[in-house]
Amino acid sequence: MTIFIINNLANYLAQQQPINKGILVVEGWVSEQTLLQAIQSYKTNPYQQIITTGALIKSRQQEKHKSYADSAAAFLLKNGIKQTEITSLPTPDSAQNRTFLSAVIVRNWLIRKKDENQAIDVVSEGVHARRTLTLYQMAFANKGDIGIMAGKSAEYSLDSWWEASAGVKAVISEVVGLTWVACCFYPGEYQSHQERWGQY
Repeated sequence: MTIFIINNLANYLAQQQPINKGILVVEGWVSEQTLLQAIQSYKTNPYQQIITTGALIKSRQQEKHKSYADSAAAFLLKNGIKQTEITSLPTPDSAQNRTFLSAVIVRNWLIRKKDENQAIDVVSEGVHARRTLTLYQMAFANKGDIGIMAGKSAEYSLDSWWEASAGVKAVISEVVGLTWVACCFYPGEYQSHQERWGQY
């Protein structure tokens, strides 16, 4: 049983369950390889809009863009997505869970557009996907139809993640993170100020 769990753990975390319609949401911090996968999916499925999310960039090497959301949006534009089809929704600095806050910002944007029941697919990176989906479901209070796509990591194989240090670090980190979300993370009441309590 232990061997079975180890062999399948990374594939479990890198959840693939897309809806392939509605709005495509891309976590802006993902790799260029995953961004290219998102572009391919956007072009081959009947999505209506593509949203990029992500926190502020504090590295001096990334001064061209203020946030990962803006950086990803620029990459999409450079690679064939029309500007009118891209919406960048940066995530403010926060002590709150950043993925959850990003999901709240996306949800509130949809509410303002009176489109909160729209289906969405979220593009995340590798083994972070299942935690991303869990947090989006929390933010939407299970009211939305939410799918998930996991970009393929270039640093390790999901089927033999334990053979690469990057794979071991990523999987262990996500197991801890997902466990914490499941047992200890309280997002606050739906659409309450508590959802954004850590913003500063």
